[in-house]
Amino acid sequence: MLYSYNMSFVGNVLGQKGLMMGYSYENTDSLQGPPAIWMLGWGGDNIGPIPTDPKVAATAIRDGNFDWVTATQKWQNAPAVLPNSMYMQGKPSFFGNGQWPWVDPSTGTTYSLPAKARFDAGTPNIVP
Repeated sequence: MLYSYNMSFVGNVLGQKGLMMGYSYENTDSLQGPPAIWMLGWGGDNIGPIPTDPKVAATAIRDGNFDWVTATQKWQNAPAVLPNSMYMQGKPSFFGNGQWPWVDPSTGTTYSLPAKARFDAGTPNIVP
């Protein structure tokens, strides 16, 4: 929304396979046009003509994200190889036998997140 400067979006899978019909990749007008993967800087209150804050998109880092509108990985800067984690050195022990990393932004493939698997199994507070 307005004034959301210097945000970083790196290595995400955006949208959902097979459910993005009618979406566009980017829309800078919150009142006109189709829904979009990116609507950076829009006003948000939907009352009257709402200006878009161009500084939001200009200061955002959007690298290595896969989106299901274009079914491609997009780079704002030169393509690079993303590490499995920008926080962890290796696979966390709580992933057990699960796929690490659980998101592949080069193909849009997502695997089971351990916390979601525990929640779905009815055991959200039991960590292996």
